[in-house]
Amino acid sequence: MVESEPKKEEPITRVLAEMPGYYFQFSSLELNQHLKDLDLRVFKHYGEFYTDDFSIYKLHRLDYLVESYFIEDINLYFIDSLLVKIQVYLREDKTQEFLNRYGMAKIYITDYHNKKLLESERILSYQKGKYRINENLDHYILRWKADSMDIEYRVNKKPDSIKIQAASNTTLLDDNRKRYKLTFQTADYDHQMAWIKWESYKESRGLVAEPAEEQ
Repeated sequence: MVESEPKKEEPITRVLAEMPGYYFQFSSLELNQHLKDLDLRVFKHYGEFYTDDFSIYKLHRLDYLVESYFIEDINLYFIDSLLVKIQVYLREDKTQEFLNRYGMAKIYITDYHNKKLLESERILSYQKGKYRINENLDHYILRWKADSMDIEYRVNKKPDSIKIQAASNTTLLDDNRKRYKLTFQTADYDHQMAWIKWESYKESRGLVAEPAEEQ
C-alpha cells in the first residue's frame, strides 16, 4: 500500500490593520463653539493669518472621521477662539438632499453655458413633494439664510474644473479644484473678516493708534 503524503496546510492570511480607537463626528460641530470646548485631535492647526485672532484648523486624520464615506476634507475657521466658519469638501453631489433639508435656495449662475441653457429650460421642478434641480446644470451656487447662519453650496461638474490651479485661489485653503463645497458661516463672518483684515493692514502700515498722553 502506497502511503499518500500528508496535505500541506495552506497558510492563513493574516491582516494586520490598526483600527482607530477614536472616532470624530462631523455632525458634532456647531458654529460659535469655543476652541477649548472642541476635540480637535483629528485636525491640524494650519496657522494664524492676518492677526493672531484669526486661526484655521484643517482635517488631518480622515480615517478617524465617521462621515468619511461622503466627506473628503474639512477646514475650520476661528475668530477670537470661536468657530465662525466650517468649510466641507464632499465626495458626491448633495444638491437634492440640501434642497429638501433647507428648503428653497437662492441660485446663482455665473457662466455663459449655464445662463444660455436657462433661456430654454427651468432651474427647478417640483416632483412628488420634492424640489429637483435641472440635471443639465453643471456650475452653480445655492445659498440659504437660516437664523444667524449663512449656508452656501457650490457645485462645479465641468470637465475642466479639476485642472484649476490652487495658485489662483484668493481665499485661504479655498480649493477651487474640488467639485462639491459646502460652507456654514456665522451671519456676521464677512464683517468680522473685514475687521481682521483692516486691523492687519493698520499694523503692517504702523497705523496702530497710541494712547493719548495726558497734558
